Amino acid sequence: MNTRELLWRIGGQEVPCRIEESKGQGTFHISGSAIPFRILGPAQIEISGRRHRFYVLHNRNTTTVWLDGRTYFLERAVQTRDLGSATHHAGEIRALMPGKLLRVSVQVGDTVAEKQPVAVMESMKMESPLVAPHAGRVSEIRFKPGEVIDMGEVVVVIET
Repeated sequence: MNTRELLWRIGGQEVPCRIEESKGQGTFHISGSAIPFRILGPAQIEISGRRHRFYVLHNRNTTTVWLDGRTYFLERAVQTRDLGSATHHAGEIRALMPGKLLRVSVQVGDTVAEKQPVAVMESMKMESPLVAPHAGRVSEIRFKPGEVIDMGEVVVVIET
């Protein structure tokens, strides 16, 4: 199960939401509501048992969603942490950009050296390594190869 905690700015208002998804189906949590969904194809989604046509266009910090003839513009709200940083002081290795995780070269429990590559991401046909911020032990891997990751999401956690 892939879970994403998001804070979106919609019409000038910040709205927290969470998406839980696995293999094209899941639940969208927003404003106290839990909305089940299932991706049926590249342009069809089932929401609460009803089929809808949709298209999504992702940019760096914005997403445009077309759903049944209505257009929704969503902007990722800036959070207090630095989403552009690849690492966090606590040993979190974060995605440098939105993209696909190509490979993970470590496993939970492995010992790593400072600046050792632990994973590789791909975005716009360019590969970028994610490296350990310090020596330590891999305590968590949050994504699997092939999954799409947003910029700033924690991919691997290294404990000293």
